[in-house]
Amino acid sequence: MPSLSNTILAIIQRVLSASVTVENEAVSSIGQGLLVFAAVAPSDTPKDVEVIANKILRLKVWDDEGGGRWKRSVLDLDHQVLLVSQFTLLATTKKGNKPNFHGACPPAVAKEIYASLLQKTRELYVEEKKLSPEAGSAKVQDGVFGEMMEVSLVNDGPVTFEISSPMKQAETPPVAGGGEGNTQGKNKTKVASSNGEGQVKPSEVVIDGGELDEGK
Repeated sequence: MPSLSNTILAIIQRVLSASVTVENEAVSSIGQGLLVFAAVAPSDTPKDVEVIANKILRLKVWDDEGGGRWKRSVLDLDHQVLLVSQFTLLATTKKGNKPNFHGACPPAVAKEIYASLLQKTRELYVEEKKLSPEAGSAKVQDGVFGEMMEVSLVNDGPVTFEISSPMKQAETPPVAGGGEGNTQGKNKTKVASSNGEGQVKPSEVVIDGGELDEGK
Protein backbone atom coordinates (compact mmCIF):
# COMPACT_ATOMS: atom_id res chain seq x y z
CA MET A 1 0.00 0.00 0.00
CA PRO A 2 1.47 3.41 -0.96
CA SER A 3 2.08 5.99 1.76
CA LEU A 4 3.01 9.67 1.55
CA SER A 5 6.66 10.63 2.04
CA ASN A 6 8.05 13.96 3.23
CA THR A 7 8.79 16.83 0.86
CA ILE A 8 10.57 20.16 0.97
CA LEU A 9 8.86 22.27 3.62
CA ALA A 10 9.40 26.01 3.94
CA ILE A 11 8.20 28.74 6.28
CA ILE A 12 8.12 32.14 4.56
CA GLN A 13 8.01 35.34 6.60
CA ARG A 14 7.53 38.80 5.14
CA VAL A 15 10.14 40.98 6.82
CA LEU A 16 11.34 44.55 7.02
CA SER A 17 14.83 43.21 7.75
CA ALA A 18 16.57 39.97 8.70
CA SER A 19 20.11 38.80 9.40
CA VAL A 20 22.17 35.76 10.38
CA THR A 21 25.03 35.76 12.88
CA VAL A 22 27.36 32.81 13.54
CA GLU A 23 29.81 32.93 16.46
CA ASN A 24 29.25 36.68 16.87
CA GLU A 25 30.03 37.33 13.19
CA ALA A 26 27.37 38.69 10.82
CA VAL A 27 27.25 36.42 7.76
CA SER A 28 24.19 37.78 5.92
CA SER A 29 21.76 40.66 6.11
CA ILE A 30 18.77 41.78 4.03
CA GLY A 31 16.38 44.69 4.03
CA GLN A 32 12.75 44.38 3.01
CA GLY A 33 11.91 40.96 1.61
CA LEU A 34 11.40 37.35 2.66
CA LEU A 35 13.03 35.23 5.35
CA VAL A 36 12.67 31.57 4.39
CA PHE A 37 13.31 28.63 6.72
CA ALA A 38 13.60 25.48 4.58
CA ALA A 39 13.80 21.76 5.39
CA VAL A 40 14.58 19.11 2.78
CA ALA A 41 13.68 15.42 2.76
CA PRO A 42 15.63 12.41 1.37
CA SER A 43 13.14 11.86 -1.47
CA ASP A 44 13.33 15.43 -2.79
CA THR A 45 14.11 15.80 -6.50
CA PRO A 46 15.27 18.66 -8.75
CA LYS A 47 11.60 19.17 -9.62
CA ASP A 48 10.76 19.73 -5.94
CA VAL A 49 13.60 22.24 -5.72
CA GLU A 50 12.32 24.15 -8.75
CA VAL A 51 8.75 24.21 -7.43
CA ILE A 52 9.80 25.72 -4.08
CA ALA A 53 12.26 28.19 -5.64
CA ASN A 54 9.55 29.49 -7.97
CA LYS A 55 7.02 29.72 -5.15
CA ILE A 56 9.43 31.71 -2.96
CA LEU A 57 10.02 34.27 -5.71
CA ARG A 58 6.48 34.50 -7.09
CA LEU A 59 4.28 34.25 -4.01
CA LYS A 60 2.14 37.41 -3.81
CA VAL A 61 2.69 38.70 -0.28
CA TRP A 62 2.63 42.50 -0.69
CA ASP A 63 -0.08 44.98 -1.64
CA ASP A 64 0.13 46.95 -4.87
CA GLU A 65 0.38 50.72 -5.24
CA GLY A 66 -3.40 51.05 -5.36
CA GLY A 67 -3.94 49.15 -2.14
CA GLY A 68 -4.89 45.86 -3.79
CA ARG A 69 -4.26 43.03 -1.35
CA TRP A 70 -1.75 40.24 -2.04
CA LYS A 71 -0.71 41.52 -5.48
CA ARG A 72 3.10 41.80 -5.47
CA SER A 73 5.93 39.26 -5.14
CA VAL A 74 9.55 39.65 -4.09
CA LEU A 75 10.44 39.72 -7.79
CA ASP A 76 7.86 42.39 -8.57
CA LEU A 77 9.32 44.71 -5.93
CA ASP A 78 13.03 43.84 -6.33
CA HIS A 79 13.18 42.82 -2.67
CA GLN A 80 15.63 40.37 -1.10
CA VAL A 81 15.47 36.78 0.14
CA LEU A 82 17.30 35.26 3.10
CA LEU A 83 17.23 31.44 2.90
CA VAL A 84 18.08 29.48 6.05
CA SER A 85 18.31 25.69 6.41
CA GLN A 86 16.17 24.34 9.27
CA PHE A 87 15.77 20.56 9.38
CA THR A 88 13.67 20.72 12.58
CA LEU A 89 10.63 21.65 10.46
CA LEU A 90 10.36 17.96 9.54
CA ALA A 91 10.27 16.77 13.16
CA THR A 92 7.48 14.49 14.34
CA THR A 93 6.11 15.24 17.80
CA LYS A 94 3.12 12.89 17.96
CA LYS A 95 4.67 10.48 20.46
CA GLY A 96 6.22 11.64 23.71
CA ASN A 97 7.91 14.97 24.25
CA LYS A 98 11.16 14.41 22.37
CA PRO A 99 11.10 15.43 18.68
CA ASN A 100 11.65 12.63 16.17
CA PHE A 101 13.75 13.53 13.12
CA HIS A 102 13.55 10.28 11.13
CA GLY A 103 11.82 12.14 8.27
CA ALA A 104 14.70 14.57 7.79
CA CYS A 105 17.76 14.10 5.58
CA PRO A 106 21.16 12.95 6.78
CA PRO A 107 23.36 16.07 6.90
CA ALA A 108 25.46 15.19 3.82
CA VAL A 109 22.38 14.64 1.64
CA ALA A 110 20.54 17.64 3.07
CA LYS A 111 23.49 19.94 2.38
CA GLU A 112 23.50 18.98 -1.29
CA ILE A 113 19.74 19.43 -1.75
CA TYR A 114 19.72 22.70 0.20
CA ALA A 115 22.60 24.02 -1.92
CA SER A 116 20.63 23.21 -5.06
CA LEU A 117 17.60 25.08 -3.67
CA LEU A 118 19.75 28.14 -2.96
CA GLN A 119 21.35 27.97 -6.40
CA LYS A 120 18.02 27.53 -8.22
CA THR A 121 16.45 30.46 -6.33
CA ARG A 122 19.38 32.68 -7.29
CA GLU A 123 19.34 31.48 -10.90
CA LEU A 124 15.63 32.22 -11.29
CA TYR A 125 16.03 35.69 -9.73
CA VAL A 126 18.99 36.49 -12.01
CA GLU A 127 17.18 35.19 -15.10
CA GLU A 128 13.96 37.09 -14.36
CA LYS A 129 15.61 40.43 -13.48
CA LYS A 130 18.58 40.19 -15.89
CA LEU A 131 21.14 40.55 -13.09
CA SER A 132 24.79 39.59 -12.80
CA PRO A 133 25.61 36.53 -10.64
CA GLU A 134 27.12 38.86 -8.04
CA ALA A 135 23.93 40.91 -7.86
CA GLY A 136 21.92 37.69 -7.63
CA SER A 137 23.95 36.59 -4.62
CA ALA A 138 23.14 39.90 -2.91
CA LYS A 139 19.43 39.52 -3.68
CA VAL A 140 19.26 35.89 -2.46
CA GLN A 141 21.42 35.33 0.62
CA ASP A 142 21.72 32.41 3.04
CA GLY A 143 22.97 31.37 6.44
CA VAL A 144 25.66 28.77 7.17
CA PHE A 145 24.49 25.19 6.75
CA GLY A 146 25.05 22.98 9.78
CA GLU A 147 26.01 25.80 12.13
CA MET A 148 24.20 27.19 15.16
CA MET A 149 22.77 30.47 13.87
CA GLU A 150 21.27 33.51 15.52
CA VAL A 151 18.55 34.70 13.16
CA SER A 152 17.22 38.19 13.79
CA LEU A 153 14.14 39.50 12.01
CA VAL A 154 11.46 42.15 11.99
CA ASN A 155 8.31 40.44 10.72
CA ASP A 156 6.23 42.82 8.59
CA GLY A 157 2.57 42.31 9.55
CA PRO A 158 3.08 39.71 10.88
CA VAL A 159 2.74 37.75 7.64
CA THR A 160 3.85 34.09 7.60
CA PHE A 161 3.16 31.31 5.09
CA GLU A 162 3.90 27.59 4.96
CA ILE A 163 4.60 26.02 1.57
CA SER A 164 5.64 22.54 0.45
CA SER A 165 6.36 20.68 -2.75
CA PRO A 166 3.82 18.02 -3.83
CA MET A 167 3.65 15.00 -1.52
CA LYS A 168 5.04 11.82 -3.05
CA GLN A 169 3.82 8.23 -2.76
CA ALA A 170 6.28 5.80 -1.18
CA GLU A 171 5.73 2.08 -1.58
CA THR A 172 5.49 0.05 1.62
CA PRO A 173 5.27 -3.75 1.93
CA PRO A 174 1.67 -5.03 1.57
CA VAL A 175 -0.13 -6.19 4.68
CA ALA A 176 -1.68 -9.63 4.57
CA GLY A 177 -5.40 -9.40 3.99
CA GLY A 178 -5.19 -5.69 3.22
CA GLY A 179 -7.03 -3.99 0.39
CA GLU A 180 -5.84 -1.58 -2.23
CA GLY A 181 -6.14 2.15 -1.95
CA ASN A 182 -5.06 5.29 -3.72
CA THR A 183 -3.82 8.31 -1.80
CA GLN A 184 -3.21 11.48 -3.76
CA GLY A 185 -0.89 14.25 -2.54
CA LYS A 186 -1.51 17.92 -3.08
CA ASN A 187 0.65 21.00 -3.39
CA LYS A 188 -0.08 23.04 -0.27
CA THR A 189 0.19 26.73 0.51
CA LYS A 190 -1.25 27.56 3.92
CA VAL A 191 -1.48 30.89 5.70
CA ALA A 192 -0.15 30.46 9.23
CA SER A 193 -0.50 34.10 10.25
CA SER A 194 -1.92 37.10 8.44
CA ASN A 195 -1.86 40.86 8.93
CA GLY A 196 -2.51 42.01 12.47
CA GLU A 197 -2.76 45.35 14.14
CA GLY A 198 -0.32 46.87 16.55
CA GLN A 199 3.30 47.86 16.62
CA VAL A 200 5.81 45.55 14.98
CA LYS A 201 8.76 44.81 17.24
CA PRO A 202 12.08 43.11 16.39
CA SER A 203 12.38 39.50 17.42
CA GLU A 204 15.34 37.18 17.62
CA VAL A 205 15.28 33.45 17.10
CA VAL A 206 18.09 30.96 17.64
CA ILE A 207 17.96 28.31 14.91
CA ASP A 208 19.65 24.90 14.79
CA GLY A 209 20.81 25.12 11.23
CA GLY A 210 21.01 21.56 9.99
CA GLU A 211 22.97 19.01 12.00
CA LEU A 212 20.85 15.91 12.39
CA ASP A 213 21.59 14.76 15.91
CA GLU A 214 18.77 12.94 17.65
CA GLY A 215 20.76 12.73 20.84
CA LYS A 216 20.31 16.47 21.52
